[in-house]
Amino acid sequence: MRILLLEDELMLQKNIEHFLKLQGHFVESYSNGETLLDNANLLDFDFFIFDINVPEIDGFELIRYIRSQEINTPLIFITAMVDIEDIKEGFELGCNDYIKKPFELHELEIRIKNILKQCKIYSLVKLSEDLYYDFDNKLVLKDDKPLDISTKQSEILYILMKNMGHVVSFETISSYVYNNSDHAIHTISSHIRDLRKLVGHDIIKNVRGIGYKLTIL
Repeated sequence: MRILLLEDELMLQKNIEHFLKLQGHFVESYSNGETLLDNANLLDFDFFIFDINVPEIDGFELIRYIRSQEINTPLIFITAMVDIEDIKEGFELGCNDYIKKPFELHELEIRIKNILKQCKIYSLVKLSEDLYYDFDNKLVLKDDKPLDISTKQSEILYILMKNMGHVVSFETISSYVYNNSDHAIHTISSHIRDLRKLVGHDIIKNVRGIGYKLTIL
């Protein structure tokens, strides 16, 4: 899973990043809200972990912007702000959980797993009359049986499904699927052609010169 971390206490940031990487996650970290917005591709992540009281653009402003862009990626606030009104505001703005500092790193892991478990309600998405997408296992199902697709094709379809209705750039796909390597557009296009044969040409739309958008009719 790709996690975007915002934490301005550098020691805590390093500890969280190290812990999550040990769990097998990719982590991109920032200590400044404005720097995060300038550099991070928000569509490129599966989970957000944000401190609230950070320089320039705080966590509340960030989530307000993120949700206004219809980006529904799960988000946990980690913060020393313990006033009930702050907690209330965090949830009203759209966070999925709120952890008060100090906390055990294993508590963060438990809360992440709990949020992902709750999201399983929405794990099966209908693509067409007899075709479904299983978010939990990154599978395309036809008549309840998984279709045979490659690992890279599975990752490409996942990033498109996760950002359904949004244009996903070639750079975002390359970053997510190939771990930030500069992968040729024609390689991605080749995988897209194969995916269209499976899920239908009308579902994955080409946005010329930019990337692709997945739309369920």
